[in-house]
Amino acid sequence: MADSKEKIYLVDGSGYIFRAYFATPPLTNSDGFPTNALYAFTRMLIKLLNEAASEHIVMVFDAGRETFRTELYKEYKANRDECPKDLAPQMPYFREIPKAFGIPVLELAGFEADDLIATLTASCKSFDLETVIVSADKDLMQLISPGVSMWDTMRDKRYGAEQVQEKFGVPPEKVVEYLALAGDSSDNIPGLRGAGPKTAALLIELFGDVENMLNNRSQILEDKRIRSRKKLFETINNEEELIRISRTLVEVRPDVPLEFEFDDSTRAIDELSKDDFLRAIVKRAPDNELFSELITRFEFSSLVKDLKKNSPGSRLQESAQYSPIYAEDFKGWLADFSREPLFSFDLETTSLDVLKAEIVGIAICWKSTESFYIPFAHQGELPDGKTQLTFESFLASTKEIFSSPEIKKVGQNLKYDIGILEQHGVEFNGAFFDTMIGAYLLNPDRGSVSLAALAHEFLGVQVSEFKELSAEDDDFRTVSVPDAVAYAAEDAHAAFLLFELLHKQILEQKLERVMIEIEMPLVQVLSRMERRGVLLDTEFLAEMSEQLEVQLEKIRSQVFELAGMEFNMNSPQQLGKVLFEKLGLSTKGIKKTKTGYSTNHAVLEKIRNQHPLPAHLLDYRMLNKLKTTYVDSLPQQVSPISKRLHTRYNQTVTATGRLSSSQPNLQNIPIQTEQGRLIRKAFIAPGGKLLMAADYSQIELRLLAHLSGDEELCQAFIDNTDIHEKTAREILSLGTDQEVTSTQRRLGKTINFGIIYGMSHYRLSRELDIPLFVAKQYIEDYFGNYPKVAEYFDSLERQAEEHGFVTTIFGRRRFVSQIDSAGRDGGFLKRAALNAPIQGSAADLIKLAMINIEREIQSRELPLEMIMQIHDELVFEVLEDHIEPMQKVVQELMERVIELKVPLRVDISSGPSWNEAH
Repeated sequence: MADSKEKIYLVDGSGYIFRAYFATPPLTNSDGFPTNALYAFTRMLIKLLNEAASEHIVMVFDAGRETFRTELYKEYKANRDECPKDLAPQMPYFREIPKAFGIPVLELAGFEADDLIATLTASCKSFDLETVIVSADKDLMQLISPGVSMWDTMRDKRYGAEQVQEKFGVPPEKVVEYLALAGDSSDNIPGLRGAGPKTAALLIELFGDVENMLNNRSQILEDKRIRSRKKLFETINNEEELIRISRTLVEVRPDVPLEFEFDDSTRAIDELSKDDFLRAIVKRAPDNELFSELITRFEFSSLVKDLKKNSPGSRLQESAQYSPIYAEDFKGWLADFSREPLFSFDLETTSLDVLKAEIVGIAICWKSTESFYIPFAHQGELPDGKTQLTFESFLASTKEIFSSPEIKKVGQNLKYDIGILEQHGVEFNGAFFDTMIGAYLLNPDRGSVSLAALAHEFLGVQVSEFKELSAEDDDFRTVSVPDAVAYAAEDAHAAFLLFELLHKQILEQKLERVMIEIEMPLVQVLSRMERRGVLLDTEFLAEMSEQLEVQLEKIRSQVFELAGMEFNMNSPQQLGKVLFEKLGLSTKGIKKTKTGYSTNHAVLEKIRNQHPLPAHLLDYRMLNKLKTTYVDSLPQQVSPISKRLHTRYNQTVTATGRLSSSQPNLQNIPIQTEQGRLIRKAFIAPGGKLLMAADYSQIELRLLAHLSGDEELCQAFIDNTDIHEKTAREILSLGTDQEVTSTQRRLGKTINFGIIYGMSHYRLSRELDIPLFVAKQYIEDYFGNYPKVAEYFDSLERQAEEHGFVTTIFGRRRFVSQIDSAGRDGGFLKRAALNAPIQGSAADLIKLAMINIEREIQSRELPLEMIMQIHDELVFEVLEDHIEPMQKVVQELMERVIELKVPLRVDISSGPSWNEAH
């Protein structure tokens, strides 16, 4: 029996069903029976069981649409569509799957799953049991309290009181009040009409609860912080009862009359002792017969071979044979290996730094039941009569295999392994499938793509982690060969099994073009770029650091003089006291936390006109971040081996497909200020070379023209018109004889790029400092001038609603249901859906350009090296004497990478530094 410290997991099964359905494209078994939701549901459950590792897990379902809420308010959830046609046949089986795993299933007519979870939570609290609610339903956040947390497993996001406060602006105990006012369009709960999320949070902060607000409604008219207060006051007078009904609808009931069957009786939940309660919700032994029946019927053998093998918490190594290959065994093993057309592999090394890592061993797998590890440099004892093969001997016998483009290589994070091999003189070809990238393409908004996370999610098993090994100083050479075999061979085995599963899904979801033609060829391109690195002028940065320190010290003196005291300028708490207590600046509309009023950038901007101090603080923060994050930090990251700076390019981080950069992040180097731009001056070319920067001009606007097919927008790019000037002229109704000022052109530019990112008229109003009605008119005029752009965005909305995803030109998908919108405004998902095809197409396009350029460099042995990618810009090192012909080569390859309805344009220039190459 579990003690009070064990976590009790209460799973929102109804929520799991719909998340599974919308997160997975259509699938059927060989009889044509739809299985997509069942497949994803099973996968989610396996993942949960592995990660929860508890014997107390309960799954709760809605018993039907008719509940006490529909009796109270017939319109409750009346706006919801009927169950999708391909989901309806799957519905009866969702209760069977958890039963097969031995998980108790609960439902009760007249009540929703939320109410059952609330009732179970109340019992857990009374017995001092820690409770984890597994759901993404915001209504259940009202239950969060000490000992009760919430876990959104699909996004791996956990909620406590702090996260609820951050999401809603109110603590968990006030979530009911907040939801009652904010309403919920998905459940058709009216709330206080006209009160958005921010207003709802403010009203609860002011009045404490709904009833107190209703009783003191006249105070609303007097508080200028409340937007549209007169209209809200009228609404409250007209719809007082509806607001009270809304509160009843959103409050979950902790007193559902649940009953549990025991061997000798049936007892109500409030009659149970702690031991009986735990016995009622304990996980039973899996029903292997039912499980086998379900996976046979739905043909889920690719996901789970059988219940015993993939029972939650099992280790992958239990399902296959892992063997070491010593020098004495190698010849016979090589005969088998040489016949394989595809294999997965994983290197074990002495370091994660590709430039200095030595190879300790290699794991190789080409079938689902067996994996091998070849040790090269382990320091422990070996079995009698056995010796380790040298890497040089291994390479001599296998170099044709690794260099062959026809033999397909599979792995997890292949970029690292390819880099290591090429550093050691291996000619590598045939990178076919990276499981990390495959999983990312199937869900670009997923939390983790680590091998352990993917093995949990897709295979339902655990894999060993390096921290479990007894390696001295994290040196893999000190790991014994048997331990190394168990660890490394398992990694290669997991990668092979994941490949079999993920490759099939990539084909089913029509993502093979993105995977095979873009992402996989790019792996090797990025590996080479990372190892080339870029030369840094550290002396220039040292001088710049000294100059910045002088400026910062001057600002410190000015700040202390204005404040009348010295304080820690980097402490938000001390700064808040100076600004709002000592200087008495207005706190109107400024959020207050437990430690005091916020002093973030937005707050300082808001109060900068009240006193000179905030402006100095903004300057200080900008210069201090510049100094600490870039000027002082970049030289410390220069490799002692190459004397160059080496970033890492990540293919699986941004949801739209753009590359990201880390260690250091070169894509975040600020260029908005003069000092920020100076940092690029430190990126230099070595003697005899120049840096060449090639930048796609207005690529996203050109893609918008192509994707929408708007004739007017397309013609503007065909005619090489200044698109920002054109937009400004049309929006402001300027004649052709009138000059467009720089301010007016900025307006056009803001609108053009705002449209791409789904900017609302509220945001445009703030950006341009113009009235709301003017901003709204500007956006309407824009769509009036480019009607097919409006039609295109409408079509994207329909696609997102009907299919659950949007696509790029090349087929990359972003699944709207998988996007984490926690803490975002209501329009975030729509903006993400509208922007993903444009930004994602731009990302795919420059990736293709990189692949084509690198192929040209290699095949023609050009005096050109690609060293950086910064959003829509590529940076090269070029021999000084070859700059003109190389500019032509790069410009032609980038501009002809794909045929669009509008011409692609690349701005290209060169200089001794990155700054001068612009």
